[in-house]
Amino acid sequence: MKKKQRIILLVAVAIGIFGVAALAVNHYRSPGEAEDAPAEEKSASAQVVTQAVEQRSLANTISTFGDVVPIRTIGISSAYPGQVSELLVIQGQMVSKGKPLAVIVSDPATQLAYRQAQTAAKLSEAELSRTQELFRLQLATQSQVDTAQKALDDAQSALAAQKALGGGTPRATLNAPADGIVTTLSVAQGDRVAAAAPMMQLSETGALKVLLGVDPSDRLRIKKGAAVAIGSLADDAQTTQGKVIDVQDGIDPKTQLTNVVVKIDGADKRFITGMRVSANISAEQRKAFVVQRQAVLNDDKGDYLFQVLKTKAHRVDVETVIDNSSLLGVTGDLDPQAPVVISGNYELEDGMSVREGSR
Repeated sequence: MKKKQRIILLVAVAIGIFGVAALAVNHYRSPGEAEDAPAEEKSASAQVVTQAVEQRSLANTISTFGDVVPIRTIGISSAYPGQVSELLVIQGQMVSKGKPLAVIVSDPATQLAYRQAQTAAKLSEAELSRTQELFRLQLATQSQVDTAQKALDDAQSALAAQKALGGGTPRATLNAPADGIVTTLSVAQGDRVAAAAPMMQLSETGALKVLLGVDPSDRLRIKKGAAVAIGSLADDAQTTQGKVIDVQDGIDPKTQLTNVVVKIDGADKRFITGMRVSANISAEQRKAFVVQRQAVLNDDKGDYLFQVLKTKAHRVDVETVIDNSSLLGVTGDLDPQAPVVISGNYELEDGMSVREGSR
């Protein structure tokens, strides 16, 4: 019986100690702590970065590649047959207007023909004078005078033709008609050339153009005068601006693309003939809400973004109608006054609390 009483006493003491401990914990706990724990779980929020949204016109961007080519190419040739006695330029050389390019020595046969034409013209002139004197003395007829006059005219025409063929210029210098670059050189020093045979090509440097290849389905979206950003493939920071001057209707058989011709300033020495470049063409414009590309997400339902309304993330389904590199133009039920989440949006859910910062 005593043993049983001891057990009961020990149990009672243990219960008493547990009760005192519970009272002590309850005494030293801060007021409302028990009620705040679930509230903290409810108030868990995500840190996000937001940006104001704006509605304006934005141009679509078509990205493509192309080559820098001269806006005008001049063919250099000799007006008469001859021999290249001096070649004063090399391929790729920059030349200024009036600079000597080559010296041509006319063909000996051409010089002989020119001298023969000179002799024939002098003889015809003297014969006409004699015939006119005889006609004055009534020893020749009008018909003979006319025949002598025709012979002189023919001789002078032949002389002029021989002179145009270089007979009167045994040594001639070909000069650059404009500032440019020697892009093609098809002769060497000592070569004999025919009249009007191409010797070299000179590409003017006053202005350049870029031939860009675009998908034929995109050509109707590009208008003359549209702005184009041209960039070097070797250096992203090396850019210049140009304008569309022509959108061709044909398809290049090599690339199966349609060529868009863009004019750029030839004074920009960073871009030279033959250079490969990238380009962003501003296509059709449309009014839309403009947001950063990273603000727009996508799931099975389509494109969407988050706006912050009263510290809550609010999902808005949108349609992307304009793609302009880092910017997107979207339409949808957006609140123009509510900022758009541009960072931290991947972890958000509709209605989730957020702590926002702005940029």
